[in-house]
Amino acid sequence: MITKQKIRNFFEAGMIADALGVPVEFNQRDTYTVSTMQGYGTYNQPAGSWSDDSSLTLCLAETLAEKGDADACMTKFVDYLEHGSYTPSGKLFDIGNATREAIFNFEIKSTSAIEAGSRSPSANGNGALMRIAPLAFACLKCARPERQRQIREFTTITHGHIRSIIANDLYVECLRAMLLGMPLIEAMAEAWDVIEVAGYPQKELALFKNIHDTTFAITPRQNIRSSGYVIDSFEAAMWCALNEQTLRGVCLLAVNLGEDTDTIAQIAASLYAAGHLDEQAPPPWRYVLIHTRQEERIVETFAEKFCDE
Repeated sequence: MITKQKIRNFFEAGMIADALGVPVEFNQRDTYTVSTMQGYGTYNQPAGSWSDDSSLTLCLAETLAEKGDADACMTKFVDYLEHGSYTPSGKLFDIGNATREAIFNFEIKSTSAIEAGSRSPSANGNGALMRIAPLAFACLKCARPERQRQIREFTTITHGHIRSIIANDLYVECLRAMLLGMPLIEAMAEAWDVIEVAGYPQKELALFKNIHDTTFAITPRQNIRSSGYVIDSFEAAMWCALNEQTLRGVCLLAVNLGEDTDTIAQIAASLYAAGHLDEQAPPPWRYVLIHTRQEERIVETFAEKFCDE
């Protein structure tokens, strides 16, 4: 049974992982060590501050709870960009270039939301992957065609290339399988079976071979890339989730990989948390995490909407 508390735990896990990575984002691997929640650093933000990863996740979660569409979600993204809504301090300090461009296309150029994201192969950053996780809960009981439609539409609002769509489809299907009780490796295999027959180009599917390889966990750390490229981020997050046995371990392994630390940690934590919904982060991290009335309201409303209670 997916209770309200389990959903709260899932959101908190991702936000804590995000906040752990914020101070060291873009730092080179092995030039620092993170062992606990800390502040300032890259963006000069206080400890417990979460980034656009969590902000845009909250936008999507609120949209889903309200039964909103892609346009409704993009309107919230505009509010985030222009007014600092959905942030821990009321002020935006981080946003990806592709997401910013998509918001501009939607607001200024009046492009429809589902067409706003760039279709260029060079625009395959992780900006859609980092915020799509709430769909696993919202689509838990949906038939596959409806799941695929929603994943595609909520992806293309910022990232329209087929590679990003595949990444999000695979990620959401994996999370969904875990919410239904499968361990991570089996859930990814189940998700891959779904994706493989979804009509995607084979040359694009081939790029995801490491993510569903059952031996990927033994890949040496030095071979794990932790950039903001969607496949690098997905692989790194998957590797972290496979190689640690606690949420704390997953978060620290991810944050200490360097480069796109907040996003990789958030995705890794989500992959882990989907299979361990009863587990909470260490209390010192939970106490430091910044909460806002808006964030708490969104998570609570989402939990009430999509729980089994």
